[in-house]
Amino acid sequence: MVTYESRSALERAQFFLDKAKACSADERVDFEAYLEATIVFARAAMPRFKKRFGGHPGFDAWWDGPLRNDSAVRFFQTERNWVLKEAPLKLNQIGYAASVGCQGPSSQPTKAGDFYFFEGPSIPATETVTRHLVALKAMLGEAEQRFLA
Repeated sequence: MVTYESRSALERAQFFLDKAKACSADERVDFEAYLEATIVFARAAMPRFKKRFGGHPGFDAWWDGPLRNDSAVRFFQTERNWVLKEAPLKLNQIGYAASVGCQGPSSQPTKAGDFYFFEGPSIPATETVTRHLVALKAMLGEAEQRFLA
């Protein structure tokens, strides 16, 4: 069922992140598109939030202080700006080489997300985006409760 909540930018970001996580290794083009959509929608949550609560006393101090200085906010702003204004998402990639003559189990990844990272090869890109999305949801959720009170 379509609801106000299901159409929110954060829910759309989560939707596309879940799609990215589900991509198989041979769906890397889809993976990249879903990850870009995740980032664009996560960043869209901030101006939508401002439109909704911008007139509340104390909003400007929160917006210009804790929100702008948050690492999740900076991540989504930087990555979204790159995607919209420069080029496709800047993702680091891990290369895998097939073993010749190996009869054992394949060491090739089965998920597209295993090929990409932001922070380092041991932290998949989806893990980085998930961490930032969870932080952004928590921050906006706490602020919403404060501004509704």
